[in-house]
Amino acid sequence: MITHMKTDKPYRSLRTTLSSLLTPHKGWAFSALLALLVGSAMSLSLPLMFRRLIDSGYLSGQKMDGLNAAFGVLLLLVFTLAAASATRYYLVTTLGERVSTDLRTRVYSHLLVQRPEFFESLKVGEVLSRLTADTTLIQTLIGSSMSFALRNGLTTIGGLIMLILTSPKLSSAVLVLVVVVLVPVIILARRVRSLSRTSQDKLADSSAIAQEVLNNITIVQAFNQEHRQAEKFSMASELTYAAAKRRTVNRSGLMFVAIGLAFAGLIVVLWMGANDVAKGVMSSGELAQFVMYAAFVGGGFAALSEVLGEFQRAAGAAERLIELLNLNTTLRRTGDAPPQAVGGFEIEFKNVEFRYPSAPDRTILKNFSLKIPRGETVAIVGPSGAGKSTLFNLLLRWYDLTSGEILIENQALQSLHVDQWRARCAYVSQEAVVFSGSLGDNIRYGNPAASDSDVLKALDDAAATTFVNRLPDGIQTEVGEKGVRLSGGERQRVSIARAILRNASLLLLDEATASLDAESERLVQTAIERSRHGRTTLIIAHRLATVMAADRIVVMNEGEIVETGTHKSLVAQNGLYAKLASLQFIDEAAEKTYDSLIRPAAQLN
Repeated sequence: MITHMKTDKPYRSLRTTLSSLLTPHKGWAFSALLALLVGSAMSLSLPLMFRRLIDSGYLSGQKMDGLNAAFGVLLLLVFTLAAASATRYYLVTTLGERVSTDLRTRVYSHLLVQRPEFFESLKVGEVLSRLTADTTLIQTLIGSSMSFALRNGLTTIGGLIMLILTSPKLSSAVLVLVVVVLVPVIILARRVRSLSRTSQDKLADSSAIAQEVLNNITIVQAFNQEHRQAEKFSMASELTYAAAKRRTVNRSGLMFVAIGLAFAGLIVVLWMGANDVAKGVMSSGELAQFVMYAAFVGGGFAALSEVLGEFQRAAGAAERLIELLNLNTTLRRTGDAPPQAVGGFEIEFKNVEFRYPSAPDRTILKNFSLKIPRGETVAIVGPSGAGKSTLFNLLLRWYDLTSGEILIENQALQSLHVDQWRARCAYVSQEAVVFSGSLGDNIRYGNPAASDSDVLKALDDAAATTFVNRLPDGIQTEVGEKGVRLSGGERQRVSIARAILRNASLLLLDEATASLDAESERLVQTAIERSRHGRTTLIIAHRLATVMAADRIVVMNEGEIVETGTHKSLVAQNGLYAKLASLQFIDEAAEKTYDSLIRPAAQLN
């Protein structure tokens, strides 16, 4: 689970995030700021023009000379203001979209290089919420709220300066008003920020529930759990609503205090100004100018109080995104180039001990030692929990050893460059993974530059040509999300074809036939027999008919090797392997199947 980060300063995460995201686009940011300054200058010039129109008698009809010129200048100010505002809107909106895209890409790319230990407790829905809802908040902040805040901030500051220049007496009353408004606004804003974070977390929780259920909808329906899951999501949604409601109540209170105090104070100031006009202390134009600037200041403070709520939500979003970017479970990816290997790698496990980070008290591998000569096919069997798949996890550097070492051609695996090493490996998982897209794209996944003829050759080696020829568009056929348009056996053969096309020196097959029917199993076994030659191959299997093709069988139990040998020799030992074989009712009939069907089919290649 992702732990919540505590910050000493409320906006530190937000400032850090915005600074790093805006720096590559500072040209756009400065252009938007320039347009903002021009627009603010035009806005602050309008009250001066209205004062001139009033005090010069243009509006009362007492003077006509220069009337057209005065209104022409006013129109020029208005159109300049409009052009500056439109330019600012275009720049900041585009900048917000650009920054949001960069942020999503940065977070997603960072997640892809995390170790599996992070994903063991990951709520995918929560991360998706951060990638979508939270980045959208940042986009809104940069694309509108921040610009809105800067514009109103400049207008407020400029208005205060002009107020002082217009009437120091009335301005002092306005400054007192500012203090009266700011104190409760700051107090309520802190409360809104805390509630915003809680609201976003509750939304992520409900998204995680929906993600998990929709990914396993067939199981939900098979066990008639639709109503129960709907209630569970409804409860999570209600908690989200309650958190959002508390946040909204506080934001509403923030707006009430800010707007109510601001405009009540302006009414008092206007009353004082009206008395000064009646006494001849200031002109009607000066009062009109002062009122307009006071309206700018009051409206600016009211707008800033609303925008402050958006800043609070964005600050919470930035905290959550920074938590992802600060994840420190990445693997050191630099190192030596893997050795060149013709015909596979020589691999040696030397006194390996391993415990998973999520269960440090449980030892999975205990003083494990095994040497695999170059080009050998080794089958690894044993009961569930024996540590078989852990060997693959360590070979692929998803985890590092607790102690001991793994040698590749007498070179420490941990010293090799991770990306370059994995490029020399091909992996077929127990649950065949097929991505949405075309069949050809899936097979090219580990070798994108492969030609169509290479893809077809890999399919032939994987005993998949027959079913591919039946597809409407051949290798261009869209397979659907998770390969739903293919059967289990077809998906598994696609996985094997993908591994074959990678043309790697090390082939890792993890329960490649575990969930297949007899016909699909026979075809996949044929594909394995074809693909293992010319490379070092490790096969994890429960089905003994699959491991009979191996040069050597290694039997594991509770993280240790308990037996090694061929199928016949291990059965003769009457140990764990013989027990596993008897439990599956596999004896001479399995050998006959292998000799009569699989080996001849493989030799036809």
